[in-house]
Amino acid sequence: MRPYRLFGERLGSVLFRVPGEVARDDTRLASLLDAWPPDVPLTVELQHASWLDDEVLARVTAAGAAWCTTDLDELADPPRIFRTGPFLYVRLRRTTGYSEADLAAWADRLAPFLGDGVDAFVFFRHDATGESAIAAERLGALTAERTGDG
Repeated sequence: MRPYRLFGERLGSVLFRVPGEVARDDTRLASLLDAWPPDVPLTVELQHASWLDDEVLARVTAAGAAWCTTDLDELADPPRIFRTGPFLYVRLRRTTGYSEADLAAWADRLAPFLGDGVDAFVFFRHDATGESAIAAERLGALTAERTGDG
């Protein structure tokens, strides 16, 4: 944890990602959450559908960790946002990109949390053209409009 602590207050969160091929394992999740130091913010990305369960969400919440909401091409609908920790963590990963309507829909979904004073870390997929950076700026403007910050 020493390298993470060097960031001090600038550290938003550490993302612990478990790929979609890895099914739910309560013992391993408990080991991670029990061992994680409370002074280092943690986000868990558990992509396999078996992880999306009330017991898992309760365990992540009890640990004070954030649940990573990940939007992927193979999802028919945008994933639900769960607030399990002190902030939201969202990964917008569609290779097809995000239209103005898509960004507006995400802004609508994020605005209630932001309006309540909850911070949100939102990351777009890397791209070679800079489209993701433009989408991030647009999403920021749209959420600011909805929360009265713009």
